[in-house]
Amino acid sequence: MPMPLQPPAIGDPVVTARYPFLPQANAAIKTHMEVNQVTLDTLVDTEWLEVVRVRARVRLVESVVSKDIDATTSIDIHTPYGQMVECLSFLYAMVTVCASFDERLLARWAEGESSRADHLWGSIEQPESFQRLAETYLSGVRIDGDGNWEVPMNDFIEICPKISGSYWRLPNRPIKNGWVTLSPYSSENSQQRLSRLLKERIRTQLIKECRERMERMDEAFTGRMAGEVGRIVGLLQHQATSEVSFTSAEEGDWPPCMQEITTQLAQSVNINHVGRVFLASMSRVIGLTVDQAQAFFVNAPDYSADTTRYQLNHVFEHEYTPAGCPKLQINACCPVSRGDVKSNLCSQDWMDHPLKYLRARQRSKHREEQQKAPKASE
Repeated sequence: MPMPLQPPAIGDPVVTARYPFLPQANAAIKTHMEVNQVTLDTLVDTEWLEVVRVRARVRLVESVVSKDIDATTSIDIHTPYGQMVECLSFLYAMVTVCASFDERLLARWAEGESSRADHLWGSIEQPESFQRLAETYLSGVRIDGDGNWEVPMNDFIEICPKISGSYWRLPNRPIKNGWVTLSPYSSENSQQRLSRLLKERIRTQLIKECRERMERMDEAFTGRMAGEVGRIVGLLQHQATSEVSFTSAEEGDWPPCMQEITTQLAQSVNINHVGRVFLASMSRVIGLTVDQAQAFFVNAPDYSADTTRYQLNHVFEHEYTPAGCPKLQINACCPVSRGDVKSNLCSQDWMDHPLKYLRARQRSKHREEQQKAPKASE
């Protein structure tokens, strides 16, 4: 079913500032612009609005480039000024994405914003507040006698194919009188499961709104946004280049930490949470599939195919960045720091991340191949 034509009213300006992607926030954004005499044109370069643009850039980087979405904000949204900054910064970030006409940027931004919502909504303490937000995107929600959230089957059927994992397949969900129960699963409670479902509706709606705005955007305005667009597109391209280059890595290129974790798992040694997430995220970065990554864990003493699959899908879907050397050392995941393995490369002062190790190994191999290659005769 499509989104409700008439979403529940939300009169609290703190809520619309905290969740400016809500359809109900459109009126708040319009009011902020009218009261402060702001237009899209003045939003681009008026000096006093620089604080809005700075906040928008932070929001864009968090959504598009960073894999660790910060759901909080340093802006005090309990003040009219803070509410204005947060609402208009969201608008400016959206306009920047639209002015790029870049589908990949649009997809990453919508994913980041919806992931922020997923994180925030899963921790809302008042069921009534959460229900009002959920009813913005679904035809209905309710709580069953066990405290689990239920959604109409039509909504579930439309949304669930976009989410990976056996949990989201209709035959695996309890159904009663046309309502699907979102029971707790793995480490997530029922509300967090519903937040994950809502994330897909939010992401889809953001993409739809952006594409509609793109159709209305004229060339003159797009030209004025060229500098802003160039910065974020450049960051995205740099990240893509960095990640793609890792996909040619062979097992011999892997850093000692990754080699040790895979070896221990093969020997049925129980690896801690940090080590498991690190291995999953490294697998994604070097271009392994979820199936290939799951093969690392089959001999783990607590192995569960469904749970492992769900957790790997989560890491791959949210594009986790592997932990750096300091975190791995603190959590006993670095064999070099323990003295179990010697590595001249790891002992370098600049070596603070496994991806740097991988990059250095690939550079070294490339130089060796270049030296071995026969030189063209003069």
